[in-house]
Amino acid sequence: MRSLLIHNPTAGGAHPNAQDLMGKLNAAGLSPCYQSIKDEDYKEALGKAWDLVLIAGGDGSVAKVARALADRETPLAILPIGTANNVARALGIEGDAEAVIGRLSTAKTKRLDIGLARGPWGKRRFVEAVGFGTIAKAIAHGGPKPPVALRIDMGREQLQLFLEEAEAERFEIEVEGEKFIGDFLLIEVLNLSRTGPALPISPAAAPDDKLFDIVFVFENDRKKMLSWLERPEDKFPPVTVRRGRKVRLHWERGHARIDDRVYLPPKQTSPVDIAHDKESLKVLVPELGNPA
Repeated sequence: MRSLLIHNPTAGGAHPNAQDLMGKLNAAGLSPCYQSIKDEDYKEALGKAWDLVLIAGGDGSVAKVARALADRETPLAILPIGTANNVARALGIEGDAEAVIGRLSTAKTKRLDIGLARGPWGKRRFVEAVGFGTIAKAIAHGGPKPPVALRIDMGREQLQLFLEEAEAERFEIEVEGEKFIGDFLLIEVLNLSRTGPALPISPAAAPDDKLFDIVFVFENDRKKMLSWLERPEDKFPPVTVRRGRKVRLHWERGHARIDDRVYLPPKQTSPVDIAHDKESLKVLVPELGNPA
């Protein structure tokens, strides 16, 4: 089997090194070629023919592979060593990298939809979300990364601070032909149930149904949202959700983000069109239980 390991050597807390990962994969009967995602030639590597591509990293690494992978029928295996691991969680991939490797031989395939956002930036594919407003601004002003053990909690705290001070921004957005016009603290077009610092902001969202969950937070939901951010795992988020396959909005003010890349406001009102790529990704998802 021709396999490739794409590794982010700075992801997560312990930063599993290449030697450790390759040793575990060899012990599991795999002998992949190694490629650091920090080297620009990872895109060239992903353009070759492989029977399996393994991704040892977090959500950013998964998104980079999704954008660069030449053949969408090539199965992927996510070894979650990031901080939030929103993609792995959405697919039901649990455990550390070693546990996942031990179960790969009995893994089942799930599909992962890929979004495509067209706007003043051109075309850009995404895995997690396209967002406008508070979350995008919080990402833009994130500053130096805190210690890994504190990143999720501190990310949520920072989001609270921005939400407290945020001014609602006016948007015109169209979902499947239905128009919404109003002043929103944030809009998130979600491909997954979680976003940002592992926030379960739309628990019913599925990664393989070719539908986006469009999440709105209005001005009058500010206090409820701030309260929810204290313990987001404990109750349903106070948001308004619509579902659809195609989204169009007119972007004029405030920050925008596509996954973890942030864009400043355009010089003039710009249309943004969001849909899914025709081809989704194939991801191996190990069953829970003892390693095989």
